[in-house]
Amino acid sequence: MCPIIGLVVVNDKRLLNPLVCHQAHMLVTYQYDGQSRSDTLLYDPILLERFKSGQSCQVLADGHGIVQA
Repeated sequence: MCPIIGLVVVNDKRLLNPLVCHQAHMLVTYQYDGQSRSDTLLYDPILLERFKSGQSCQVLADGHGIVQA
């Protein structure tokens, strides 16, 4: 599990997957193997609220990106 160090809702349509562009996304920055990495996830209001409240949030990730939130 990798700790989330940044989370923002994506408003820039260029960063969205065109196949699901009608759905909101979040840009997630997380720590993996000592490095900061970023990936996008579908909008998750529970994860966003948890992160904003200061609770510890983690994602399952590998060298290619987030596997599971």
